[in-house]
Amino acid sequence: MSRPLHPFVRLALGLGALTPLALVLACSGGTGTATGAPPVQNAGSVGMVLTDAPTDTWSNIGVVIRKVELVPQGGSLEAAVQIYDGATDGAQVNLVHLDDLSELLKTATGIPAGSYDRVVVRVDGNPANITLVPALDAGGTSQAPIPAGQIQVGGVKDANGWVALPGLRLESPLVVTAGQTTALQLDFDLAHPLFIVVHDVRMGLPIYTVNFQIHPKPHGTLARLNLRPLRGQVGSVAADAKSLVLHTVHGKDVTLLTDTANQTLFYDLDAAPGASAASAMVPAGLTAGKFAKAAARFQNDGSLTAVRVWFSADAAKLDRGTPEGHLVRVEPAAIRVLTEDGRPVTIGIEAGTTFTFQGGPAPIGTGPGFLTHLNRGFKVQVSLVDPQATAWVARTVDIQRGVFEGDFTAADPVSGFTYRKAFGPAELETHALGYDSSFTWWNFAYPTVSSSDKVAFAAKAMPAGGLLRSRGMSTVNWVNGDWAAQTAIFGPTQLSNRAQTITTAYGSGSLGVSYTPEGGAPAATVTVNLATVIGSQPLVTEFTWGTHAVTSVPLDSSQWAAKLTAGSKVRVFGIPRADGSLDAYVVNLFD
Repeated sequence: MSRPLHPFVRLALGLGALTPLALVLACSGGTGTATGAPPVQNAGSVGMVLTDAPTDTWSNIGVVIRKVELVPQGGSLEAAVQIYDGATDGAQVNLVHLDDLSELLKTATGIPAGSYDRVVVRVDGNPANITLVPALDAGGTSQAPIPAGQIQVGGVKDANGWVALPGLRLESPLVVTAGQTTALQLDFDLAHPLFIVVHDVRMGLPIYTVNFQIHPKPHGTLARLNLRPLRGQVGSVAADAKSLVLHTVHGKDVTLLTDTANQTLFYDLDAAPGASAASAMVPAGLTAGKFAKAAARFQNDGSLTAVRVWFSADAAKLDRGTPEGHLVRVEPAAIRVLTEDGRPVTIGIEAGTTFTFQGGPAPIGTGPGFLTHLNRGFKVQVSLVDPQATAWVARTVDIQRGVFEGDFTAADPVSGFTYRKAFGPAELETHALGYDSSFTWWNFAYPTVSSSDKVAFAAKAMPAGGLLRSRGMSTVNWVNGDWAAQTAIFGPTQLSNRAQTITTAYGSGSLGVSYTPEGGAPAATVTVNLATVIGSQPLVTEFTWGTHAVTSVPLDSSQWAAKLTAGSKVRVFGIPRADGSLDAYVVNLFD
């Protein structure tokens, strides 16, 4: 049997013709320069950034990105231009801690001007170089990493053991202009239902099958990128003290300019508690060889301006002085943050604590009273009053990403909608959201087919019949003293944790399925729609359990009628329609 995970990370068993129990990593990367001996005269630069959608099932999903190449529009894969070389990069990227933040690996220079419409990515396929750490258990205890022996990596590998994913198509072409910088954003979709599943292999340990989903897209407005802090060791400081070079954990050099207009905040973690200074120049104590963590923002010309810089002679102090991670609990005068290493830490909130949103210069709130606006699952970065103190207290809390998710329990096209999410049998949270002026919604995995029609959204959020539960997730913006939904993404829902039975065999694009709704309601039957248009078809997979292995065989649409017959056992994931039927996203057929 397969144990379901998070509602958005439920089922997962392969894309296309996967080998059994394959861990195919469609990951992202990037920096370096274009290959070739002479410098390119008509060339621009590409900032390579990574981002993702959130998951609260894992505290760490770590991968090592080895190569990234851009393919010219209309060209062959042989004409690809390398923009990132991570052959010697031993630092993993923890995908869980991005959450719509953009991790900058480096800006690639010398990229020939022109249009590029595909990306080739190579990821380390060695299980020993992959980290999977579950999130906290029900008692709030950190979990151990999944052993490498329980992660099986499949797919086509090269001599280095790297998994290659060629020809990932961009949403729209990336245009490189001579003398200018643009950004390539590679978006990991951790909330995808084809992401991670636990297979209870008979007479053996569970096997973890993973399929990373990636959506590559150009990002033309550099200044709007919300960057995750850069980490590394200072290589040099400019003679005029207006910039420094940071040698990052990925082995790349990044130049950071001081903010001469608004000043950069520098925090000396080796000095007295709370020592900080705003300055347009790098302070004398920040010298080559010291370790630094920098919150920076892109300028439209491609340069990076440092907003905040924490530094120390001891690399370990960077995390202790600036903890960041997801909120796992909000208390009356404290927050509990799950840090990148999977440790939950408690941080006190006092009257002088200020809150900001996405690095904004102006506070949006102060003190414990503002905690009513925070929600578990938010991504925050904290600056401490005294990193050496036994009990930590926050000086500032920057909300890097706000997100609400769960089942829709109400929706109105004018006033907004309500989410409900369970964190255990006795703990329910509800959150009402209004609409941001830019509100859009779409079905999971189809972000290019978005809508701003709130009437249609409300009808889809509350399907006819009252049995199917629509699920969603929203990113939020701070507007007039409260959160407003920028987006609502309908995610696949599972009909039931129990196996379902086909009552009407597949034919003419649909089948009937009997299931027992969660909560003990009487058995019901629903019409499940299976799209036949290439590119929109659900993933239909047949599974067979052996003693020590699980075999999965994807079924194409020509096989559905023969396989999806009355009486067959299935597990269906899909997105409800307003009429109460279900658009299938994944159908698993069991022996």
